[in-house]
Amino acid sequence: MIRELRLVCSDCSREFSAKGRIFYKDTFKNKDFAEIQLVCSLCHKKWQDYWEIKDAAFIEEHGSLYVTLILKNGDIYEKVDCTAMDDIVATSMDIPLKAQKNLYIIYKKWYDILMKDCLKECSFNESFMRTTFTCETFSGDRYEDIAFRFNRAGALETEIEIPPVIQRQIIEKWDIYQLSNTPLPKIE
Repeated sequence: MIRELRLVCSDCSREFSAKGRIFYKDTFKNKDFAEIQLVCSLCHKKWQDYWEIKDAAFIEEHGSLYVTLILKNGDIYEKVDCTAMDDIVATSMDIPLKAQKNLYIIYKKWYDILMKDCLKECSFNESFMRTTFTCETFSGDRYEDIAFRFNRAGALETEIEIPPVIQRQIIEKWDIYQLSNTPLPKIE
């Protein structure tokens, strides 16, 4: 038996005809076809236009990423939970794919600034009377075969001047290096 299905927009309640595509709201709760909320192409366009992003500000707190969205229409959404992946930023709000991609461009600029002074890699070399490190930051600054020691006060001294933000990371990496290269005590 062939049945008829009326296409009615769940947003504006108007009947519409499909022109190659049918838009619907995916709530992840739909158990069968009858529960799907259809959206006409006019309401879909209105939704996409609404989510044009003017600016965004990212913050990271307690291991979670949040974004404050400023839309072109002036609406502001503060501290929206989000996750950056591949070339999009997925948010806890339902926003169009184009907006997610634009948000990723803003995120990438923020992330690059955040990470510019962070160490991408760091290695140590211990030889007779000389301990050195070689490291590189995410922004490409490289420090190669730099001799160092800790003075009596426990402060790091290097043969050339190293920015304090890099010094702190080298100290952390050195502590981890020492822990991983310290033999465990024998249990008898």
